[in-house]
Amino acid sequence: MVFEELRAYPRAFKVLFASALIENTAFGLIIPFLVLYMKNDIKIGEVLIGVVLMGYTLSGIPAMILGGILADKIGRRFVLLTSLGLMSLAILMYFFAFDFYSLFAIALIDSFVGTMYMPAANAMVADVIPSEQRPKAFSMLRIGWNVGIVFGPVAGGIIVAASSMKILFVFGAAILFCAFIMNLLFIPETKPKDTGETITFRKVLAVASDKPFFFLCALTCVFWFFFSQWMSVLPIYSTETLGIKVYEFGLLFAVSAIMVVLFQIPVTSRTELRRRSAVLLLGQLIGSLGFGLIFLAWDFFSLLACIMVITIGELVYMSIVSALIADLSPESRRGIYMGFSGFVQTLGTGVGFFFGMWLLSVMPEQQYIWLIFSSIGFVTLVGYLPLAKMIGPERDKPCGHPQHIPLPALPLEK
Repeated sequence: MVFEELRAYPRAFKVLFASALIENTAFGLIIPFLVLYMKNDIKIGEVLIGVVLMGYTLSGIPAMILGGILADKIGRRFVLLTSLGLMSLAILMYFFAFDFYSLFAIALIDSFVGTMYMPAANAMVADVIPSEQRPKAFSMLRIGWNVGIVFGPVAGGIIVAASSMKILFVFGAAILFCAFIMNLLFIPETKPKDTGETITFRKVLAVASDKPFFFLCALTCVFWFFFSQWMSVLPIYSTETLGIKVYEFGLLFAVSAIMVVLFQIPVTSRTELRRRSAVLLLGQLIGSLGFGLIFLAWDFFSLLACIMVITIGELVYMSIVSALIADLSPESRRGIYMGFSGFVQTLGTGVGFFFGMWLLSVMPEQQYIWLIFSSIGFVTLVGYLPLAKMIGPERDKPCGHPQHIPLPALPLEK
């Protein structure tokens, strides 16, 4: 179904889809095992792991803004290629890490070069896809990401069982380099004509004066604050407290990704005509419930059930949020707006990483961590009520059923 629909989309989007699949095979190979690599191979404690993860995300904040600026000023293609090429080298550098300081430095470099990718990619999608088709387009892009996540953790588990975690970084770097070559050969430039406007960091930060956009970014910041525990606290909690094997944790990632591949488009089809503030509220509600249920998990299968609930919340939330961010972004400053939204979300993720790992190190009853984060998710649901008023009914609930837009109606690519 997804691959048939791809035929109707512009070449830029098709390449982004294929690139997302390849890149996230590399990330899926590494991300489920990264915290365990720090703890078991580099031999650093939970608090220092939290420092590395927070440094990783905070390093991406200026890169997110810089990526948006460069995407608007120089071009989307330049940013994508630069990010992918340097990311391949940065992933390989993890192979040579030997202590906290070397790992921390590599994490800062990896995050900086890798984070530039997203504002350029999101701006490119907004360039070539009309507003009414963006929910489905962003959902299809998520499917591309998660197809890669299906294969990555399974392959990573096999590699770890057969060799060592260090070898994961060699395979990950090679896969990312393949994505770089594909983009170099096939992706076009889609940036609209230069308006001549001078872009500065001050103007980027001035985006915060756009109150509806900033408030939406703040809500997504909270969402990623508690959702980040999926990549930080959960790997250690599941292996040390619940006794789940390392390769089994990789399977949890794979199951979540399979759910996204199978159900993201059907979920998006049912949410794209609903009130977007209500859809976001429902997604966060379900995700918060899933995190709270981890408190009750006792083995692999009970944790898998919790992960499935969390993934349902993610499916609902992500079906709309990227499209709403794109709709609130002016055409001439899409890169800047995408960069700013990424900056705020990255800040939430970084603080969440550190806070979660700190809690893990100080709480004698570690299962209560999940009730804390679940409560944060539930309490902040109220924010979606004023959001509906701020964005207005025309953006909160698009009128009419989105029709298929023929290719000639899409912006021409260079």
